[in-house]
Parts: sequence; structure tokens; C-alpha cells
Amino acid sequence: MLAIPYLSHTGQPLTIRFRCLEDHDHRAHFHGKYNTIKDDPPRMYGVDSVHTAGDTIDVTEGELDRIILRKIGLHAVAIPGAALWLGRHRRMLAGFNKIRVWGDPDDAGSEFTAKVCRSLPRSARGMRLRLGDVTETYTQGGAQALLALTKEDEK
Repeated sequence: MLAIPYLSHTGQPLTIRFRCLEDHDHRAHFHGKYNTIKDDPPRMYGVDSVHTAGDTIDVTEGELDRIILRKIGLHAVAIPGAALWLGRHRRMLAGFNKIRVWGDPDDAGSEFTAKVCRSLPRSARGMRLRLGDVTETYTQGGAQALLALTKEDEK
């Protein structure tokens, strides 16, 4: 399992999630792909970016995608799953002029992107991923594949 620490904007630990890195049927092994501490509320991952970004922020569907966007220099936060966008997340991002939403290229990702964009209609736009999710796009095309999408969005 990969441990994913959730930190406050000041770096204080809030919680931890775990991701199984094995390529197998997680249910057959009696665990999910992601595991959370029992009764822990869903949180936005990477809240430090809310405090350090300028007028643009990126929102991903999942922590690993957020890590990739930060690696290539974008200020990003993650929602830990397509169904976990909450009203308080909208309030946390309400002050940004531009929000790029990176949902996975599947039905759940489309629903996630639509929900975030409806919640923030003036500032949020969905990004069109063609090679897979953010992490898969990075693996296949490197930073340039993702940065090219941000350049397309600026047109």
C-alpha cells in the first residue's frame, strides 16, 4: 500500500489514505483500491495549493493525478473520488478566476467534471484527456502532453 498523507495548508497532518499498488481484483483480496480510516470525512487533497495559487487552480479526480500536476508546476487539488465533490469544496475554490477540472475519461469522470463545472459555472472548465487519466497521460506523453492541454484551454 502507498500511504497518502493529507496535510493542512500549514503542513500539519489531518489524515491518511492508502492506495493498493497491486494490479489485481481488490475485492477478491478483501480491500478496496483506496482505503480510508473508518468514519473519516472526505477531504480535499493538497489544500496548500489553494493558499499558494494565483488566479488559476486545477482540480483532479484523485490524489495521484494531483501529485502529477504539482510535479509539472501546476497548482492543483484533488477530490478523492468522482462522487465526493461537496459544497465546502466549492466554497474553498470560489475565489479563483479559472479552474481547470481534470476528470478521468470515463462515465464517473464525466459526471465529476460536470458536477464541479455546474457548481462553479463562471470559472470552471473541463479538460479533455485523450490518453487516459492525468497519470496515464503523463506516463505516455510526459509533462508536455498535459501542458499542451492547458495551452489549448487558454485559446
